Amino acid sequence: MSVVLTSVCRRCIGLAVLLIAGSSPGFAERAINVVVIDFQLTCDAEQCRTPVLEVHENTGADASYLEYVFAPPAGITFDNTHTTGVEVEGEGETHYVRALADTPDALKCKWLAKARLGAGKGLTKGYCWIAIKK
Repeated sequence: MSVVLTSVCRRCIGLAVLLIAGSSPGFAERAINVVVIDFQLTCDAEQCRTPVLEVHENTGADASYLEYVFAPPAGITFDNTHTTGVEVEGEGETHYVRALADTPDALKCKWLAKARLGAGKGLTKGYCWIAIKK
């Protein structure tokens, strides 16, 4: 992403550098916060489905996404030829919920929300489902 500045105050740049340097001496790397997400599939006799999730992109300039791979519950075999993502709400430049078929014997689902450049936020809300082999 590139940003074009039409006029910049030299004192403002100097102040910004001091603030950045003061808040992170030597520009040391910060630890990444790891979030473990423990979703459970809901299954009936015909299919399994993910919970309904929402992904937001609030900066108005980028995209946010979540990919999650679900293993089949004990005693269930997935039918990977029958999967889909269902978006129940969405806005922004690009938004979707997709079941991805590149993982054998698992359900891989992707939620993506991309904001409309300079115009607003992105949102996607929905779920994925997969058929159960009989």
